[in-house]
Amino acid sequence: MLVGFSVAGWYSDPEMALHAAQKENKPVVFYFYSNHCPYCKQVEEFVLSQEDVQRVLEGFHVVSLNIASDEGSRWSRKLGVPGVPAFIVYDPKQDRKVGMLFGSRPKKDVLGFIQGVCKSQSIRC
Repeated sequence: MLVGFSVAGWYSDPEMALHAAQKENKPVVFYFYSNHCPYCKQVEEFVLSQEDVQRVLEGFHVVSLNIASDEGSRWSRKLGVPGVPAFIVYDPKQDRKVGMLFGSRPKKDVLGFIQGVCKSQSIRC
């Protein structure tokens, strides 16, 4: 079972990720999931597990949060997450959400979203 997909270097502690991102001048991607979400399983199996997606995400500090956890619930409210799966691109320098993608999407949509947010916000990704 892939729910809660994680790659070496991904964070489960948002504060730690934000601190590291500020120090290294990198953006953050929050990935919100639920253990009972079939769409999260799809995203994890067909998108997040792909090498080209993992390569793009190397330019970020990635935080994987279960929306049902205390920390996940708190951050989902703070960032206005409507449900799962959801990806939030966050600029720690400006302390703000700069993009959100909600729902199970194919790999090309996820990659396009991330690259588009970086370009539109002039974020080095």
